[in-house]
Amino acid sequence: MRFLIFILICIILSPLLIVGLIYYTWRIRRICVRQNISGTANEPYASRLMMHIAGTRQDDAAYKIAGHLPSFDKLSKFLLMETLGFASNLSGYKGSMFAYPGQRPSTLMSMMSHRTAFFDRSIKDSLTRNDNPAVQFVVLGAGYDTRCYDLPDGIDIQCFEVDMPPTLNSKIKALKSAGIPHDHVTFVETDFNQETWMDALLASGFNSNLTTYILWEGVTMYLVEEAIRDTLNLVSSLPKGSAVGVDFFSADLVEGNPPYARISKAMHNSIKYYSEEIQFGVTTGEALSKGLEKLLQDSGLTLSRFEHVGSEEDKLPPWYFFAHIDKL
Repeated sequence: MRFLIFILICIILSPLLIVGLIYYTWRIRRICVRQNISGTANEPYASRLMMHIAGTRQDDAAYKIAGHLPSFDKLSKFLLMETLGFASNLSGYKGSMFAYPGQRPSTLMSMMSHRTAFFDRSIKDSLTRNDNPAVQFVVLGAGYDTRCYDLPDGIDIQCFEVDMPPTLNSKIKALKSAGIPHDHVTFVETDFNQETWMDALLASGFNSNLTTYILWEGVTMYLVEEAIRDTLNLVSSLPKGSAVGVDFFSADLVEGNPPYARISKAMHNSIKYYSEEIQFGVTTGEALSKGLEKLLQDSGLTLSRFEHVGSEEDKLPPWYFFAHIDKL
């Protein structure tokens, strides 16, 4: 019933939503793509922003910078996000993309809430454990992630956000405009396919002798395999207790193999819209996590937690999965 009411409200407000979608699309193509600012960074950001507006997951920083980003200025924020949030709150509907931590097994519609919940737990476990907690927090491919501005209570930690200059600079500008304190964050410019991010980190004050947690969310699928392996090797050079939270597409999805030919084509086309390209996926096996474990063997890292979109009972191999990886 709540879903039907939500749909009815959205139909009534459809003129606002349609104009908002057109305007948002124009800003992506006109501003983000032309200035080489990541367009794909907006998808997880928009999902977390919607969870905040719908009241299912608190993210004050995400809400505050909305209105100051190249993709979301105040008008697009109102026409799209606030309008959908109004429909959600008025109807009481919190399902699919609004839910947190989301349904299990997750689906294509709820995968972003699943992904968000997985990494929230991964970060909290590493930063708050009693035995050898991480004392440095690195966000690789930071995009518009706001977790450095919503750390667990009592945590005093040095944060590093690493990304390409256009995206990073647009975020810094938004943080300043929104009045969000960010003195505890060091912003590091790099290109993951062209140079070693560790060198850039070290030059920015990162201490490779300290236990570190690395969030590597929504990045691997856009890199070449050599860059993936190089990054895993660099993680393995950190002290014991260091960890990385990361997500991967499956090789079947990336390559368009059955039974994922259709969704693969749709995924590649949608990413091309942002002038980006999907390049890497992990081979899956009957044990589901076997392909990822094989990838980690060469780096001497350990897969500690593994979840994927879909059900354990599915006959099809997973096409998208999340991992917490430890340096033991």
